Amino acid sequence: MASPIRVGLVFGNRAIREGRRMLLESDSAFDIVYEESNGNAAVDALSEIAVDVVLVDNRLVGIAGTEMIQRFHRRNFAPGASLPSFVLTGPFSSVELALQAVRCGATDLVTEEDSPENIIESLKAAAGAETKLNWETMRKAFEAAGVASGSNQRWLLRLTDLESDERAVLDAIVAGSALDDIGKAAGLTAPRVRSALDVMQQKLGQVTRSQFALALHEAGLLQPRN
Repeated sequence: MASPIRVGLVFGNRAIREGRRMLLESDSAFDIVYEESNGNAAVDALSEIAVDVVLVDNRLVGIAGTEMIQRFHRRNFAPGASLPSFVLTGPFSSVELALQAVRCGATDLVTEEDSPENIIESLKAAAGAETKLNWETMRKAFEAAGVASGSNQRWLLRLTDLESDERAVLDAIVAGSALDDIGKAAGLTAPRVRSALDVMQQKLGQVTRSQFALALHEAGLLQPRN
C-alpha cells in the first residue's frame, strides 16, 4: 500500500481551510500534516517539515500566497533538493492569477469554482511523477496573459554553456517537439531527457517545468507549431 500524501494547508480564512481539510480527509490518499494562516510563519515551518504538497490560498495573513511560495523557494531551492510541490488556490480563475501561479513556482492553480474532484486530482498530480506539459498550450497561455515571445533575452545567456544532451533536448524543443517526442528527436532515452531538462531548469533557476517553459517563451525559444 502506498504511503499517504503528506499535505499542508495554508489558508488565511479558517472556515475555507476547515472545508478543504474535510474534503481531503474524505480521501485515504491524504494525510494532513500541517495547517497555517500566516504566510511568513508557513515559510519558516515548511522549511523544517516533511510534506509532499501544500495547498496555498492566495489570501493569507501577512503576505499573499504567491509571495509565500516565492519566499520558500528562494530560501530552500538548491540542485537536488527535495522540496514540496505547491498548488495555489483563490476565489476564481483569471489569466493574471494563472500567470502568477507559474511565476511563483506553483505546479497548478485551483479555485473555489473547481469541483472537489478536480482539487483532489490536482493535489495527487502535484505529489506524483513529473508534470507533463504541452509546450504549445503553454506558449498560447503565456501569450494570452500578455507575455511576449522574446521579451527577456537574458535567459539565453544562461543557456550558452550546455552539454551535448542538453543542447540536443533544447534543439528538439525549439524545433517544436512535444515533450513525449523529445527523446526520439534528440536520440536520447527518457532518463537522459529528464536529466537534461533538470539541468537546464537549474541553470535558469526555475523550480517547476512550467516556470522553465515560461523562461523559454520569454527567451523566444518556444515557437508556434505549424
